[in-house]
Amino acid sequence: MSETIIPTFASVARQVWYWTVIRGVLAVVFGVVALVAPISTAVSLAVVVAVFAIVDGLFEIVDGIRHRSTGGAGLRILQGVLTLAFGVVLVVWPSITALAIVWTVGIWAVVVGVIQLVVALSLRKVVRSGWGWGVVSGLVSVIFGVIVVARPSAGLVSIIWVLGVYALMLGVLLIGFGLQVRRLAREVDSRTQTSPTARSEETARSEETVRSEETARSEETARSEERAGAPAG
Repeated sequence: MSETIIPTFASVARQVWYWTVIRGVLAVVFGVVALVAPISTAVSLAVVVAVFAIVDGLFEIVDGIRHRSTGGAGLRILQGVLTLAFGVVLVVWPSITALAIVWTVGIWAVVVGVIQLVVALSLRKVVRSGWGWGVVSGLVSVIFGVIVVARPSAGLVSIIWVLGVYALMLGVLLIGFGLQVRRLAREVDSRTQTSPTARSEETARSEETVRSEETARSEETARSEERAGAPAG
């Protein structure tokens, strides 16, 4: 059964791996911006987080719709919708406070992390599918969300640092997951391309063996006939 699952998963992987890598790069960029940019107000932080969430949510929705016939597509679309909604809430919320950002970010991270875990665990039967990266990514999101919600009174600077570090970790994990999926797709492609050649070589070797055996039997028969027809000394 795994031989059927791997080519099927690989055919999808060839089309989706770069979406995951792009999302990872966006997360890394967001993490760097959060740590380096002079964000001094809750509104500024909300805008930065909202832009990242809206872009990431759109990527996830488009990816899920393009491959809606594959397993876990519905959950990816749900994750994208929740992330997009999270970003929109941050944009339209007037006079948002640091405390509101903490709760909103924390709840979003926990929910998205659980969805990532479910999607990743659904791939655990696919050899070298990179599902471990997805599990770690989901756990990081859940742990981050719990930490943020557990300390709602943290200052703005603390929120920015925790958010920036989380985004960097998430970005690296997504990039690693995407590249692992790409390697699997290439490996299956390579195996598929070389299989006909390998079968041809095996067939040629079998035919050569049969011919050699037939030649040996013919020679043995000829020698036996010569010995049988030779006059007795």
